Amino acid sequence: MTTLSRWMRATVLIGVAVIGLASCSMNVDNPSVIDAGKFNPNSDGTTLALSAQTNFYIAFQSVALFGGLISEEVWTGAARLQTNRLAARNFVGSDDINADFFAPLSLAIASNQNAVSVLVKGANASTDLNLATAAMNLGFSLDLTAETMCSSVIQGGPELSDTQLLDTAVTAFTQAITIASAAGPGGATIVNASNVGLARAYLQLGDWANAAATAALVPPDFVINVVTSANTSTLMTLGNTYFFNALEGQIVAPQLYRIGDPRMPIDSTTPGVTLNHQPYVIQAKYTSYGDPIRLGSGLEAQYIQAEAELHGSASTSDALALIDARRAAGNQPAYSGGTDTLSVLSELLNQRARDFWMEGKKLGDIRRNPSVPLTAILTDPVGAPFYTNSGGGPFGSNFCAPIPPEETNANPNF
Repeated sequence: MTTLSRWMRATVLIGVAVIGLASCSMNVDNPSVIDAGKFNPNSDGTTLALSAQTNFYIAFQSVALFGGLISEEVWTGAARLQTNRLAARNFVGSDDINADFFAPLSLAIASNQNAVSVLVKGANASTDLNLATAAMNLGFSLDLTAETMCSSVIQGGPELSDTQLLDTAVTAFTQAITIASAAGPGGATIVNASNVGLARAYLQLGDWANAAATAALVPPDFVINVVTSANTSTLMTLGNTYFFNALEGQIVAPQLYRIGDPRMPIDSTTPGVTLNHQPYVIQAKYTSYGDPIRLGSGLEAQYIQAEAELHGSASTSDALALIDARRAAGNQPAYSGGTDTLSVLSELLNQRARDFWMEGKKLGDIRRNPSVPLTAILTDPVGAPFYTNSGGGPFGSNFCAPIPPEETNANPNF
């Protein structure tokens, strides 16, 4: 069986075709390499911003997939011991932490941070949507890093805690919102997306008041996607990673995701066999290489606001209303469980796990809410092993990836 890992690589200022923000005119048709000595932040800004954005898209897909293994949104059908250890939360320095998490996230952060530092010098920086895009993608890259890594570094600097990474994300999102707002109606998509990201960062920080207030600014019907590509020359980098790995028989729907909820479609007929004496059931949410993956939405903002209110003031009204609305969307009866804060929070995260299956959010949910029982949010108990459990050993309890030796061995700060 082939390896689960995909070497996802992109370099800044290389060809980026038809990759942009959904519902936002951020595409470039015929990109080319920019001579650094002749770079003009006004005329070349779009190519720079979109190249850095592509690095973020690649990092997002890698982290969403492999973080999904850690949070048990997906099980692994791979035969590799390294992947099995990852899925069992047994992190070994010789495994794929660098390729799966740290390297793509570091590239996304560095390229977008560098784009911001260059574009901010442009004559029209205060309203430059390319600058706003790079700042927004920097914020999302930092947010994902803080939710996934136990700690991290930025461009070879000192070790940073998740709180420090999130504080930096808040700064980046705030910059994006300021610039995109000043740009007028054309910046609305960036403003809304950045408000989702900003609210998400505040939530992870435990800043409940700012999380709720920021989330309330996002229109309920807003959606922004990570754009994927079915272009045969980029399938290994920009093709939908969940579809790719399902075809290879390497990601499998866990048992608690096989419950008939239309938000979590599965396929138990392909290829119609068993692996390791267990039924082979794969996801059917993404059915082509070009299927986009939701990055942020008004729905996520509603979840953020409801959770922040639960944590901040023990107010359950918005959470209970959202729970009933989403249970109806999943063909479930109205909620009849406990109305204490922990019970409502557990059910809210259960619905959130269903709505955002394979969208790179559950790992942060688990780390943010250690008091919520894992089985309450669609995480199979330890006794229900991840698909090819024989090679991974016992389950570990650490829901974050450590900085890999590739960084610690080369970074003089360690």
